Amino acid sequence: MNSPEGFGASAAGSPDQVEIDYESYLQIYSNKEVPFYFRGFDFRFALSQGLFSSAGIDRGSRALLKVFSALIDEDLAGGGPLPRRVLDAGCGTGFIGICAARALAKAAGESPLVCAQDRDELARIFSLGNGARNRLAPGLFRARTEALLDTGMGESWDLILSNVPAKAGRPVLEDFIGRSAGLLAPGGRVIIVVVNTLADFFRAGIGACGASLIREEAGPEHRVFVYGAGDRGKTAPGQDGGESPPEEILPLRRPAYLRNSGCCEMEGITYKIDTVHGAAEFDRPGGAAETAAKLLRRLAVDDVFSPSGAPFTALIHEGGQGHFPLWFLEFLKRSGAEAPRILILHGRNILALWASYSNITGAGHSVTAGGGTEIRISPGVDLWLDRDRLSARMFPDGGDTAGQGCRFIAAFPESVPGTRPYDRIWEGLGRLLLPGGLSLIALPAAEADRLIKRKPPGFTWLGDLKRRGFRALACRRRGT
Repeated sequence: MNSPEGFGASAAGSPDQVEIDYESYLQIYSNKEVPFYFRGFDFRFALSQGLFSSAGIDRGSRALLKVFSALIDEDLAGGGPLPRRVLDAGCGTGFIGICAARALAKAAGESPLVCAQDRDELARIFSLGNGARNRLAPGLFRARTEALLDTGMGESWDLILSNVPAKAGRPVLEDFIGRSAGLLAPGGRVIIVVVNTLADFFRAGIGACGASLIREEAGPEHRVFVYGAGDRGKTAPGQDGGESPPEEILPLRRPAYLRNSGCCEMEGITYKIDTVHGAAEFDRPGGAAETAAKLLRRLAVDDVFSPSGAPFTALIHEGGQGHFPLWFLEFLKRSGAEAPRILILHGRNILALWASYSNITGAGHSVTAGGGTEIRISPGVDLWLDRDRLSARMFPDGGDTAGQGCRFIAAFPESVPGTRPYDRIWEGLGRLLLPGGLSLIALPAAEADRLIKRKPPGFTWLGDLKRRGFRALACRRRGT
């Protein structure tokens, strides 16, 4: 099996050892900075229109911190130990975890370990950037891009905090209740906040998994639950003596995440695909993918994909759960064209990357004894800001990379309001695409018009196709 990069703790940046300038991401993707006062500390948090609660600190998180603060006071008054290992599940901009880290460090007189996790790489970057802006001591706070509660086999927590993502899907939410209780250390607690419309669902779920309901606080819009493991809390993965599934495809191995399984058809090619909750294109390919596939079939680019014996690298940016990557590899196979030696899947949503990786390897396109394609994962935000990390994914051994890069890049950019990504798309392509290489960009038609106006002189148009509100553009980087 391929050995993918960028999952779980790996997504924190350790495999490629590329230092990330978090402040650059915050400057581009932040729409505002807001103050917040909590337990004697003045915080400031950068928010983003690409993440939850971009207008201000949401009421649900405030309600959760109010209950958390009360429990700290009760623990101090009763002489009980304060939590030492804390997980902020679904962290967003890092607000809850950062406040908890500073408050517990002050109350305990020593540093706890607070880990923030989110499926979105932009959330991880904002969490670490906000931690730095609020001067959290090294070792106090870390963040990872991973599925909800996938914190590593065997990890346990004294406290799990979560402003539960209500749109995660009922099966995932039900799974969250039992798994969170099973991840607790002895005496540990979970504090969650949910919208009132889900209060009955969560209360019933806490009882059904055998967790002990410790407290319930009702507010005008939200409900806060505090619960412990109880007598029948489900064990964490890897703790029941069974064989743990490979980390890279864990969401698809967990029934709660699997949403659809079946066949789809795009441009005359039928492929099997499994999709998950928490990512788009779960029932059919999106309009951008369909438009890109239709345009690629019309292009005369035999020199890009013709069998030459020289291995090449391809990159797919925001390729979703695998519709376009699956179609692309099958299209090359049926055309008798050369398949990429390395295919890099790049995007923000780790669940989509997981699904795409699993679908590609399951379809038999991965490395075999006779060749095939090596699939590499690279969680990231956009092609320009992530250029160094992407280069490291292409050439993990380092060395002189002059004259090396991708022969093909397919990009499906997701625009965040106010970020003006058009120059960064072209700059990223200029950095990562080889001279003579092909780029295929598909996005909503209005966004495509703006992208076209920003095209630099180093690219030549090869094709343009509009379809159902989307537009695909093909261009070649000039040079030899």
